[in-house]
Amino acid sequence: MRFPFLLVLVVVLAGCGSPVPTSSTEPVLVITDGAVEGPGLSVADALGHQATDDIVTVSGALFIAADRTVLLCDAIAESFPPQCGGERIRVEGLDLAAIPGLQTEGEVSWAEGVTLLGSVE
Repeated sequence: MRFPFLLVLVVVLAGCGSPVPTSSTEPVLVITDGAVEGPGLSVADALGHQATDDIVTVSGALFIAADRTVLLCDAIAESFPPQCGGERIRVEGLDLAAIPGLQTEGEVSWAEGVTLLGSVE
């Protein structure tokens, strides 16, 4: 008699969980054409920038993960190969061939001191 009750209870409680989000609302830096001037915002400042039509420059360390996700990060974590440290923002629309000093180790690529021009969306 206890087993059917417990089974029903487990099924009912399983349906009470919160839904898994289906889309990400994380900010993205969408690259635009144009000349990069000045040092740019930090990644942390860019994350605080409200999504607008404003074009901003953002500076940091660029990382390309094994899954080809491109991130601009506030810092480089001390490891080898380096990892994205501190705040990070995903980057879309970047021509990786245009990034000077891009280094690769295994499936990870990175470059320090990168300034990008785009809109935070």
